[in-house]
Amino acid sequence: MTGRTLAVDVGGIIYYDEPFDLAWLQGVWELARADDPTLTMEAFLQAMRDFYQDRTPGSPPPSLFPPNGTKSWQSVRERWTSLVQPIPGAIDALGQLAGEYDVCIVANQPPECLAALRTLGVEDQVQLVALDSLVGYAKPDPRLFKWALERLSWKPENTMVVGDRTDHDAAPALALGCSAAIVNVDSGWNAPAGVDPEIVTAYRELKADRDHTTEGGARHWALTALGDLADVLRAIGREESCPRPSQEVRL
Repeated sequence: MTGRTLAVDVGGIIYYDEPFDLAWLQGVWELARADDPTLTMEAFLQAMRDFYQDRTPGSPPPSLFPPNGTKSWQSVRERWTSLVQPIPGAIDALGQLAGEYDVCIVANQPPECLAALRTLGVEDQVQLVALDSLVGYAKPDPRLFKWALERLSWKPENTMVVGDRTDHDAAPALALGCSAAIVNVDSGWNAPAGVDPEIVTAYRELKADRDHTTEGGARHWALTALGDLADVLRAIGREESCPRPSQEVRL
């Protein structure tokens, strides 16, 4: 192994986040409709739009048809592993990286993520899995990364954080003295069976808008797939500290 270390996210990097969101939204719709048969899809979709647009990074999310949002999320957690859709090529890429570098997982994920990573064969390839639900700190709080680095005795200047959001990943990474790579994968996910097409359409529109507004000016390497990271690491030299690009750098 070299002196280089990698802290890798899960959602949007190893598997898609969207199937979980959609399964949750469908569950909320069904529960809310059972409570109020007069609820229309149009009214639900507007509440859904308000829910996502009102979310502020680092703050608790607003509630969607309480307590149905909580009930639906519990159901999603119970089905977590069955809802996983791996991003094409990501697991192989992680395995190749883990064969050459020290790798850990740092992610905002429920405890059920552990079972999913075990099923995917990821758990055996990394030195540590740090989930916000188990550690007590959630991104963008840099303490989640700091917690992982301290337990592994990793130096921030030798660590690259790999995530899918500039606000949740690149910003706290830079604050700690790490470098960052942001992966923007394609939208190759499929909606879980049984999700209403109108919910899927509205969600795609919301996601496109959120992806656009979360782009930031944090200095990072911009990639289209986790497999591209090996090229970045070769480009900056294995024995040197990960440099921070002066601006977003796309490969």
